[in-house]
Amino acid sequence: MTADLVVTRADHVLHLHLDREAKRNALNAEVLTGMIAALRDPGDARVVLVTSAGKVFCSGADLVQMAPDATGLEVHESRGRIRELVLAMADCPAPVVASVQGLCLAGGVALALGCDLVLAADTAAFGLPEVDLGIWPFMVSALLGRHVSPKRAMEMMLSGRRVPAAEALEMGLVSRVVADLPAETEALVAALAAKPPIAVRLGKAAFRSALESSLEAGLEAMQAQLSLLNTTEDASEGISAFLEKRKPEWKGR
Repeated sequence: MTADLVVTRADHVLHLHLDREAKRNALNAEVLTGMIAALRDPGDARVVLVTSAGKVFCSGADLVQMAPDATGLEVHESRGRIRELVLAMADCPAPVVASVQGLCLAGGVALALGCDLVLAADTAAFGLPEVDLGIWPFMVSALLGRHVSPKRAMEMMLSGRRVPAAEALEMGLVSRVVADLPAETEALVAALAAKPPIAVRLGKAAFRSALESSLEAGLEAMQAQLSLLNTTEDASEGISAFLEKRKPEWKGR
């Protein structure tokens, strides 16, 4: 836990809460370092929840660290931490969920896209305003085209306009748009935490691997993962519970 990032663990949930409301939850070195460390050591977490304080989910990287009096090394290292954060979310064995309650801008979009699931309030909006500052959302570029069509991605980066939640859903930026974000987030996190942890861990890793491989290699990898998962106690328990019409008891092994 830091002044800008609150990290809590309870009921198999790792909760990362950005607490920089006065700075529109901009990602500074402290926040990025803390999130990376927590994601790399999730403990017994079965789901990771990313939230923030106030009306802005995240305004992107802290521009103070990119000000003229900041050294080139400081700026470069800050950008490197965003890259490390995205990779830490991808490598985290538990699904990472973002709960977006308001504006999500610039590097905040990278934060959201790095998550496995994104719940957005119906009043939320997403934008990449970098071009109007004379810069470009390079880090987001590596992610955006994996979620939306190239032309939609380019339009978003070139225009800098704010995309409302409904359009973001249609584009593929978010998983679901909801009216009651706190209640829907709580329900989703509870449901994910109750899933068999081994199946979720192997499934998340396999899905990522399949996306980055050819169809033939992806199918071969999926077959291997299916055989591996079927050797676990949880797989046997799940099938037994289904046949016996009872609730399964996951052991995580």
